[in-house]
Amino acid sequence: MPKQVVLTTDHLATQAGKELLEITVRISLDGKFDADEIKELYRWLVANNSTSDIPAIAYLLDIIKRVAADKRIDRDELMELHLAVERVIPTHFRGGVKDARKAEDAARREREREKKRAEKEREKAQRKEEREQARAEAKEKRERLWHGFTKASGVSFPNDDGTERQDIIRYCKPGELVVLQRDPNNRFSDYAIKVLRENGQQIGHIPEHWAVQICDLQESRIDVSARITAVTGGGVGEYRGVNLALFFAKPTVTNGEYDQYVHSVMDSKA
Repeated sequence: MPKQVVLTTDHLATQAGKELLEITVRISLDGKFDADEIKELYRWLVANNSTSDIPAIAYLLDIIKRVAADKRIDRDELMELHLAVERVIPTHFRGGVKDARKAEDAARREREREKKRAEKEREKAQRKEEREQARAEAKEKRERLWHGFTKASGVSFPNDDGTERQDIIRYCKPGELVVLQRDPNNRFSDYAIKVLRENGQQIGHIPEHWAVQICDLQESRIDVSARITAVTGGGVGEYRGVNLALFFAKPTVTNGEYDQYVHSVMDSKA
């Protein structure tokens, strides 16, 4: 590679020197090279390489061939070409070209920063939308299918048929499905709900505050069911108690959804 590639006064006195100065300054004054400008410079260099002894021609031609060998010029290669062209242009013509390149480079960096900011904003907005969607889906799921926990009340009392609830509870098991049955003849509450084993044996009542909610929900066509989560007590001198999980489902809930939900809740209490 020639050491002295800047266009000298002697070079500029020739037609080739004048043309090379004109084309290099013209394509550089906007601070960037496009594909057509690079092709134009390349064609001129090829046409004049063998007919001129100006070192800058072979120098620029060698660089263009190398950076464009893979048919693609990346940013670093484009910067190398810019600097090579600036090196060829005489100092008194170079100021505007260099300033234009620096201004374009600064504008490019600002565009890239703005692009990154915009991408971050889009990603932030997307994450927010995904969070809101997840919350909406969770809310919709809660409004369609939800649960609560309580204890059967009145477990120490005998049943109307003379059976002892404590004796019945002895045979209850965690996970067992129980039946919730309205007790319209209950003299203590208009909302009384019996808790029965599937064989019809009563083990107690739903506490009043839950019974009121259940009655209202059932009137709204909400399906209500219950399972035993634990049998407590039973030691010497202790009454046995029954812990319950209450499940509430809107008519749109499928059997598969319901079963999966019940299993997940019961597994968490195991």
